[in-house]
Amino acid sequence: MFLKLFKKWVFWAHLIIGLIAGLFIFSMSFTGFLLTYERQIVELDEMRFTVNNTYVQQRLSADDVVDILRKSHPSQSHIYIRWVNREGAAIPAWAGKHSYLLHPYTGDVLREGEGLAADFFHAVTDIHRYLLLHGDSQVIGKNINGYANLFFIFLLLSGAYLWLPKRFNRSALKGYLLLAKSYKSSHHRNRQWHLVFGIWCLPVLLVLSLTATLFHFDWANKALYGAFGQNVPEREKHLPVFDLSADEVLYDTLFQQAKVHAINNGAADWYSMWLELGDKKHEARFYIDTSIGNRQEYAYSLFLDTRTGDVTKTLKKSDWTRGDQAWGTSRFLHTGEYFGFLGQTLAGLASLLACFLVYTGIVLAWKRLITKR
Repeated sequence: MFLKLFKKWVFWAHLIIGLIAGLFIFSMSFTGFLLTYERQIVELDEMRFTVNNTYVQQRLSADDVVDILRKSHPSQSHIYIRWVNREGAAIPAWAGKHSYLLHPYTGDVLREGEGLAADFFHAVTDIHRYLLLHGDSQVIGKNINGYANLFFIFLLLSGAYLWLPKRFNRSALKGYLLLAKSYKSSHHRNRQWHLVFGIWCLPVLLVLSLTATLFHFDWANKALYGAFGQNVPEREKHLPVFDLSADEVLYDTLFQQAKVHAINNGAADWYSMWLELGDKKHEARFYIDTSIGNRQEYAYSLFLDTRTGDVTKTLKKSDWTRGDQAWGTSRFLHTGEYFGFLGQTLAGLASLLACFLVYTGIVLAWKRLITKR
């Protein structure tokens, strides 16, 4: 009797919370689906600007790229340059918030800004995180999505409980795990979709929603780091760098040194290499990545002194604290990128199925609350 009453209360809580948070969950799920292959699509968009070296010209040096950026934005000392290890690949470069795609041999600006593909994904990300709100209102959008995500976790766990059949036999499990060949009515079809899609994508959706709490709540970060006996680290603060004139070693010399370091440290087949200047005085940070991006186990940072060229530090994921490693893993479990292309695909498919769960859940609730009444 108690279990029957408890299940009834769980059912109504599941239904009401689903109606309250359904639209926000749908928004996060659909935008998450759109972001599935963001990195690959942006990369393909940049590949359109690959050029042929018709006259066997020498590739731009790192110093040439820095000079181009500094002439355009002399007040900006925070510079990013990204090289892709492919013949004729254009060079993405940033001076502060100003972004360019440069011709790898002439230095001509092939594109100003990050391009339509990147701009599209930035807009989708803003919806996914902040409901497209900006300024002071951004916190409101973030909190709405954060609590909607907590409701989603409850819906997943309560849904798993409600999914349990009264009797565990082959016939019952078949009806709860497999789609039927035909349906008696639209209501029967929607209920079957809700049960089957829900149980199959439950593990992935739980991972996506649980890791999402780290982006919204301090208590989630404290719990993660606390599990490893650590406090949440404070973000490093450096004095602003206004001038790069104190850098004595040529940036291209540092770039060539980073290439040699990559060869000697198992990253000879690097896919891309980033150079960051101006974050800390007298420091050049190279980020050497053997994957297409966002797979931390396949990348590491190399720090060089811009006065002497000496290596001051190398930083791989294995060098991080256990708490930082757990946070980094959680970050890319949320997008599926921790498991590469297959992980992205599973995360994207589960996000799309979550949209079906919202749709079928609202239709079933309407049937019970309005039509039946």
